[in-house]
Amino acid sequence: MFRGRKTNLSRMRRTLVSGLILSALGVSGWLMAEPVTSLKRASEIAQQAFGGQVVKAEEVEVDQKKVFVIRIVNDGRVRDVMIDPANGAILNP
Repeated sequence: MFRGRKTNLSRMRRTLVSGLILSALGVSGWLMAEPVTSLKRASEIAQQAFGGQVVKAEEVEVDQKKVFVIRIVNDGRVRDVMIDPANGAILNP
């Protein structure tokens, strides 16, 4: 009986340590494949890069890959900025 209890404690300890390591490395978000950047954050990135006012923000699919398209108006000029949801990078300069 003592032996089984010790094994269960060891197994729980290994599971806890593994979870802490994965969490510290940020792997849990990567395994879940959730976008790192939200639509709101993508709008902020585009606005910081190009100024102006965000008038439209949407998620679209381009070449079977999801991207955020942020429409900005600046001094009467309209610009569509594409943002990668995985890392927040601007895809079109």
